[in-house]
Amino acid sequence: MAWSASSRCVKLAIYMRCRAKTSTLWTNQTMQNLYFKIFIWFWLAMTLVGTAFVISTVTLQDREANTSVQSYYASGLTLTAESAIEAYEGRGREGLADYLGAIERRYRLNAFLFDDNAQELSGRVVPAGGVELVERAGSNDELVIETVEGGRLIALQVVSPEGNTYVVLTEMEWPYRYRGRSGADGRREAERLEDGNSRGRFNFRGGRGARLPDGTVGPPPSLAWRVWSSLVDQPGELALRLFAVFLTAGILCFGLARYLTAPVLRLRDATHQFASGNLGVRVGPAVGKRRDELAELGRDFDVMAERIESLLTTQRQLMSDVSHELRSPLARLNVALALARQRAGEEATGPLDRIEVEAEQLNVLIGRVLALSSFESGASEPEFASVNLNRLIDDVTVDADFEAKAKEAGVKVKTSESCSVRGNELLLRSAIENVVRNAVLYTDSGTDVEIGLTFADMVVDDSPGDGTTSRCAVISVRDHGPGVSDDQLARLFEPFYRIADSRDRESGGTGLGLSITERAVRLHGGTVDARNATDGGLIVEIRLPIDGV
Repeated sequence: MAWSASSRCVKLAIYMRCRAKTSTLWTNQTMQNLYFKIFIWFWLAMTLVGTAFVISTVTLQDREANTSVQSYYASGLTLTAESAIEAYEGRGREGLADYLGAIERRYRLNAFLFDDNAQELSGRVVPAGGVELVERAGSNDELVIETVEGGRLIALQVVSPEGNTYVVLTEMEWPYRYRGRSGADGRREAERLEDGNSRGRFNFRGGRGARLPDGTVGPPPSLAWRVWSSLVDQPGELALRLFAVFLTAGILCFGLARYLTAPVLRLRDATHQFASGNLGVRVGPAVGKRRDELAELGRDFDVMAERIESLLTTQRQLMSDVSHELRSPLARLNVALALARQRAGEEATGPLDRIEVEAEQLNVLIGRVLALSSFESGASEPEFASVNLNRLIDDVTVDADFEAKAKEAGVKVKTSESCSVRGNELLLRSAIENVVRNAVLYTDSGTDVEIGLTFADMVVDDSPGDGTTSRCAVISVRDHGPGVSDDQLARLFEPFYRIADSRDRESGGTGLGLSITERAVRLHGGTVDARNATDGGLIVEIRLPIDGV
């Protein structure tokens, strides 16, 4: 069970590594979208909330202003009614008419006094709609206001000290007269009419449909309209206020978006490093003492990474221990084989030769397992120097071409540009040789394995998402065999994976050659991948960085 779990972890780690490069651009774009979505939506939300707050504040102020106006009207009418009733009950109709005339001259206010039968007591001409309003006021004790052309009619029921019921009615002209000004922007100037003097003057804007002819008398603009007019008439102040609102909201949303996405960015980077082979990466130190769900996700990642690292370390150690333990019986087997050759006759030569071949193959397998274990653990630190790839490829080609003659095939160098890289010559030779021999194994008879050496650019794996590239040498090896199915391409470089269904070496190999190639190339900072050729066969490309050589 432990071995099965370790194998699954190995497959998981290799799969993650294979997907790391292809997912880097996607993850970067996703993170940018996530960050900007959070930023924009929070910014818009705060802006809308601020706008709603301003609108509600202006509306509330308008309502409060209307309430204050009604209270003012009620107080004023009560005082007017008391004085009018006192004049009427003291001096009759003539005294009432004198008092109401004085009010009109002084305050530009037309007032009327009605009895409980809705009869006007001063003999003044009642404005249209006045009687109906008085009847409405006589049926309740509340202030009744009616908007008419040119002003307002206001009525209030009042009871005198003697117990008589009266209704006072006032006709108030709008205290604002609009005067036109030159220009096509719809600007209007309103002046308050108080005792013939022009006071309380202000400007406002309106569309062409909102223009009023000179001398038109109308209601005072609402509070909201006055606020908007003042802002429009002062565009600099409006721009400054809007800029302050957007800047404040932007700073707050920027900090919030950074706070929310920082753990995700760190988790993404850690995932990329983990998939690239750095099993020791952890997220915990980056999230600190955060206690939200994103921090918990980072800690869960650390637990997963630690578990996988432990399983892989155990599996590598097991492979190394088993391989070392096999070396001793294999050495004794070779000694016994040599003694058997000395004592056996000619009849035993064939079987003994077969035993020697199999023992040698087992020795090669053990050596590769140990090499793979050494690469995985990082125990070996090979010495790097300048390596001439042209000479190295020529040496591998000569040896592989000699082996290919047995199946009537060949190995040719198709293109070869002069190139040197910094690396370990033995490791690079083993990496290239494994790929070429694998191609010789699967190429059809009568065909040539083609080797090419060119230059290209490669994305630097250690800098995910920044788009930096490095100049690299590309070693391509192409065979003319059956190729590999798409679902098997991603697994070609897994340890012990073989394409052939049978387990013999002639068809399936040991499944370690390409794995060793991949790890040797990765040790040099390069990459290796495989793809099917359009006209048949498999192409394996090894990319090695050459900068700084």
